[in-house]
Parts: sequence; structure tokens; C-alpha cells
Amino acid sequence: MRGIIQTDSGKRPFALRKAMSSIEDGRLRSMLSSFSCAYDKDIQNFLHNRAVEFEKLLKSRTYLIIDKNQFRKPGIKLHELTIYGYISLAVKVFTVPENTSNRQRLQLDGFSAKEHGKQISNFPCYLIGQIARNSNVPKESISGAELLNFAYNIIAISVDAVGGRNILVECRNSEKLVQFYLDNEFQKISQMPDENQTMIQMIRRI
Repeated sequence: MRGIIQTDSGKRPFALRKAMSSIEDGRLRSMLSSFSCAYDKDIQNFLHNRAVEFEKLLKSRTYLIIDKNQFRKPGIKLHELTIYGYISLAVKVFTVPENTSNRQRLQLDGFSAKEHGKQISNFPCYLIGQIARNSNVPKESISGAELLNFAYNIIAISVDAVGGRNILVECRNSEKLVQFYLDNEFQKISQMPDENQTMIQMIRRI
């Protein structure tokens, strides 16, 4: 996958579904509740209250970012691991706005802007639904670019198996957040209302 930033921070993703099969429910809830996201309580709430349900329903896959050295420490219990961040990935059909140009549709599809004489409006994407660092750990312990890199590496496995062209994120209309994704090769493509705020939909080619 193009543009991956290779890092060696000593961190690794640990699949939530593996934690669910290895940790008693109460301890798992306690582990997940140790994660805090000071700037977005919706991201925090997802991990605390919805991620396990989404795993069971196969709606998404969540990965906890842990420290490899702590994981290998003799006697460490899984529920004692520090969560440095997390990512949740899913698949989604992205519907482009009507005013999307044929050129943009062609870039998204890769083959054509039209199908059976009609403009293509729906495109399958890999969705980075949630991504965040734990506010309870030092900022320098893991960066946003590293979290994205973990997401790219996991998505790359699916791309190798079944294909796919695009990664989608839907972020709050925050100048700093939008700029972060622009700096990491995403492009703004549309806006969507979400309760009391506007979400920016951004696409990155794989």
C-alpha cells in the first residue's frame, strides 16, 4: 500500500475479538474503560459500550494498540495491558453527492465513471470508523500517523485477499482534524449532517 509510514514504536495491534475470548467479561469491561479520549467522547463511548457488540454482530473489527514489551512481560495478565490507542475498521458503501464529477467517479472506481449508461454513485470502501490515542498515556508514546499505519497494515491484508481501492474516514469538521487527514494523503470529497454537527467525508486511495 502506497505511502505507509513505517515506524518501530514497540507497539502492536491486538484484536478485540481475541481479548473477548481470553478475558472474563468484567475484567474486559474494566480494561476497555481505562481508555479515555478527552477531545471526543463519542470515540470513548464506542470502545466502552459498543465495540464488543459490534464485534459479535460482525459490523466492525476493533484493534487495541498495546506495547509489545509489556505484552511479553512474564506474569502479565491480558486485562492489565495498557491501551495506547485503538482503531475500528469496517466496510461501507460510500454514496457520492450528485454534483460529483465524472473524473472523481472514475478515480474512485478505477475503471469507469458510468455503468450501463448511468453515473456510478456507490463505491465500496474500507472505513476507518474510529481511531484515537488514549488521553491517559503521554502524547509522545504513539502518534496519529502510527495509528493510521496500523489501520493501513490491517486493511492491506484484506486488499490482498479480495481487492479494494479506497479508504474512507468521516471526521468532525475541525480544521486541525481535517488537516491531519490531508497531511496523510486523504482528500475531502463531501459533507454529511450528523446530529448537531457536520461530518467531513475524506477518501484515500489504496
